[in-house]
Amino acid sequence: MAAKKKTKKPAKKAAKPVKARKAVKAKAPAKRAAPARKAAPKPKKKKGTPRTPPMHAKLNHPELDDADHEEVFEIFKVYDRDGSGSIDRGEFARLLEALGMTPGEEELAIALDVVDSNHSGKISWQEFKAWWMDR
Repeated sequence: MAAKKKTKKPAKKAAKPVKARKAVKAKAPAKRAAPARKAAPKPKKKKGTPRTPPMHAKLNHPELDDADHEEVFEIFKVYDRDGSGSIDRGEFARLLEALGMTPGEEELAIALDVVDSNHSGKISWQEFKAWWMDR
């Protein structure tokens, strides 16, 4: 067998110095034409009737100068939650519960019928005032 000759691996060459690269300028994006300005959007119209201020905001009764009537009117405003100027069946039920009564449906209907003198299904300020002062 022939003797194997050892081959020497070539020694690693020293790294060549790296040349500094030129800075590449970033290309500016192409200018676009400014879009035409649109007119300001019109406010959307709400469906249904426009919201009016509560009846209480525009009510001016001469009898409200009296402290007793003013207190009754404040109670009326508290239970007229929707500001319609009248107390409906649900609002009247809450009022009676606040007074310590828990009427059933039939009793509530009778009480509403007694207080609602014009039988409109709602209690106006005048009807409420008369009922409250008579209690």
